[in-house]
Amino acid sequence: MIDFWDAAKRSETGPYIKEEDFDRKISQLAGKIVKKHSIKYDPENVIPADNDLADRVYQAGLELFLELGIFCIDTGRLIQFSRSEVEWALKHAPTTVTYGQGPDLRTMTHRTIEDTKPPFCLNTPVGCTVAEERFVAMVQSYAQEPLSDTFSNAFSQTVHGRPIKSGTPQEVEAAIWNVIKLREAAHAAGRPLIGIHNLISNAERADATMAAVQAEFGAQPNDGLAVAAMAELKVDYERMKKVPFLLHKGYNKYGLYGPIMGGYAGGPEATAIVHVAHHFLGLLVFQAQWHDGFPLHLMQGCNSTRDLLWLISVTGQALARNTHLLIGVSPFTAAGPCTDMVIFEIAATVLTAVVSGLHLNLVAVARNKYPEHSSGMEARIGAETGHLAARQGISREQANTIVKKILTEYESQISDAPLGKRFDECYDRQTVKPTREYLDLYNRCKEKLMQFGIDYSIL
Repeated sequence: MIDFWDAAKRSETGPYIKEEDFDRKISQLAGKIVKKHSIKYDPENVIPADNDLADRVYQAGLELFLELGIFCIDTGRLIQFSRSEVEWALKHAPTTVTYGQGPDLRTMTHRTIEDTKPPFCLNTPVGCTVAEERFVAMVQSYAQEPLSDTFSNAFSQTVHGRPIKSGTPQEVEAAIWNVIKLREAAHAAGRPLIGIHNLISNAERADATMAAVQAEFGAQPNDGLAVAAMAELKVDYERMKKVPFLLHKGYNKYGLYGPIMGGYAGGPEATAIVHVAHHFLGLLVFQAQWHDGFPLHLMQGCNSTRDLLWLISVTGQALARNTHLLIGVSPFTAAGPCTDMVIFEIAATVLTAVVSGLHLNLVAVARNKYPEHSSGMEARIGAETGHLAARQGISREQANTIVKKILTEYESQISDAPLGKRFDECYDRQTVKPTREYLDLYNRCKEKLMQFGIDYSIL
């Protein structure tokens, strides 16, 4: 049996290594293993229909994890596991996770490649900063979407007019405010019992998180938190401290992984196996019930590029075929809200993910770096496209053809993507409804996507 305390002990007793040596070893070892397993990115097969390739990517990711291990920043030691321990953990990994209460109770289960079961849609303005007076309206725009199985939050720029500083009393206050306002948004959306998959975004320190995740502030059974790894394959005690708290409190927990293509791992092939390896980290160290990846392009800050779509597809297929893990992806777009490009980027990434066995955490837009540039409409676009892809039973070959057509609509603009509009420019703040302009734009883009092969008429 492997539990959290095995990992904690190994963070104190494992082999020493300098962080820069660990980073260098990732690059060298990942490249070597990619060659050994003959893994090659093919830009014409954005969504490969090659089960053997998926299996090789899985075995390569497992081999990397077993040989490399995890680097603990606080101790400078490696946390390492044996093949039998990883296989035991995979065999006993959760098969379901449930969020919400009453009419909004939702259960995530494993998806297979080309699964006709719709993806679980965890809708949130991923990473977007927003003024505190618009926080509730922005997150409400996600919670109120009919296809939202859960929702989560943006980053408030201030709380009670005061900047949020890590490690200060204000961080604790901000975390408590965060939970209160999320449940307020759920009530405003008419869904008071909807699950919140990540209760805290305004704080990172474990003490602030533990102070805020309490029933009296609005946390409900089956809500949860993310526990994030650090790129690449690193953890620290600040993150690990959340795990025993969550194990005792019973809230859901998921692992969050963001490997950087063009960073220490290198190109799409090596970054793909590093991404697979992160899922073993999350399972063994974070005791994660499900796993959310957001692999990113170092230079572009998104994952809608052709090579990242390939990475999302091949890693999703690798894990879907070889494990029963509950896995998802967070699409990151280059373009911002209320643009043709953001709609096409979301459609391409979602279609890629859904046929590859993934669930959806929707969605980070405008390179996840511009305040107020996020809205529930992007989640609607992603969730509708994801449900349709599953319902239509689109195959990998069909999806590859469709996605390559969608790429012609935006691929050349990625480096100079339009910023789009702020939340208050594409939603009515009083009614929290999208503007007619955004709705009309979406309808026009759907006509083009229908020509490519996504049948929106069956919604």
